[in-house]
Amino acid sequence: MRDNAPIMRPIPVRIPRPTWFFVALVAAMWILPTAAQYGERALVAPGDPLPPGLIATQGGPAGRDLAPLVGKRPVLVAYWRPGDGLSEAALTGAVDLQKTRAQGAVVFPVAVLAASQAPESIRTRLDALGLADLPARQDGGQLARIVGIRKTPSFVLIDAGGVLRLVGGGDVQQNSPAGMTIAQALELAAVGKPVPNLGTLPSRPVYRLLGRKLPDLAGTDLDGTTWRKISDLRQPGKKTLLFYWSPTCPHCKRALPKLGDWYNKARPDDLLIIDIARADSPYLAREVPGLIGQYPWPHLLDKDRSISRALMARETPSSYLLSADGEVLGIKIGERVNWGRWLGSD
Repeated sequence: MRDNAPIMRPIPVRIPRPTWFFVALVAAMWILPTAAQYGERALVAPGDPLPPGLIATQGGPAGRDLAPLVGKRPVLVAYWRPGDGLSEAALTGAVDLQKTRAQGAVVFPVAVLAASQAPESIRTRLDALGLADLPARQDGGQLARIVGIRKTPSFVLIDAGGVLRLVGGGDVQQNSPAGMTIAQALELAAVGKPVPNLGTLPSRPVYRLLGRKLPDLAGTDLDGTTWRKISDLRQPGKKTLLFYWSPTCPHCKRALPKLGDWYNKARPDDLLIIDIARADSPYLAREVPGLIGQYPWPHLLDKDRSISRALMARETPSSYLLSADGEVLGIKIGERVNWGRWLGSD
């Protein structure tokens, strides 16, 4: 028997374009509050006034607390994450700076919680850090969106006139491209002196190593088995340049020949170079000798990442200039380093 029933086909549903626009807008409004602290667009840029009305109405609870201070006193907003060692060190460094050398300024801590963290962890960690007098303030992303904060630790520096001077940085000792550190800018602001724009800085907590002595680090020779301490390689009376790199890093591959050319021409009598390669996989360890063997200085492999953790080497290449007694005198991140100017031969 033949079925003569008509075939029923689904009727396409056409949703008007304005409806799609509305759906996208609602989705964006739901997503933005959780992703705002990593947003690409800030509402206020360094060099512009930070309107108190804007942060009071759109900056959430943290913005409402901050608004009465803007234009009255210099403020260093310190974004941090409870339980994160680098964030907590950046916060305590900022508080110590304010208490010792920038009493005329205010440190304004703002916590950013991970998804698994409860708000109570803010107070718990502040108490453990000896900062019980600081408020347990949190930002859900509203204030971060206004100033363009993307990660922790980071800072926001607002001068006494209410002008935004800095966004970013991972430690108060971190410097801007012009050379001024966050600490120096805050000290100027605290005594009423003009503060230059430090701009937008990447978050680099590594700068808190400046002025400190490194622990006695150890890596292996290129054979991957013979362990050596950096202190055994250093030479009495000489400064040491530690060059931390990765064999898969294109910036490192461009920086190494430039460092080698400078060294072969300058031949500094007061400097020893030691390169340290990330080698926590067999592939990385195999790649190192072919890239580094021609350079006339000691080479080490960082097989367990213990050196990178101690050096806070989040980016490669990272270069550290040590004094004769092991104090960190300078840090350079990236490949664009004028070796002669930095190391004193120009």
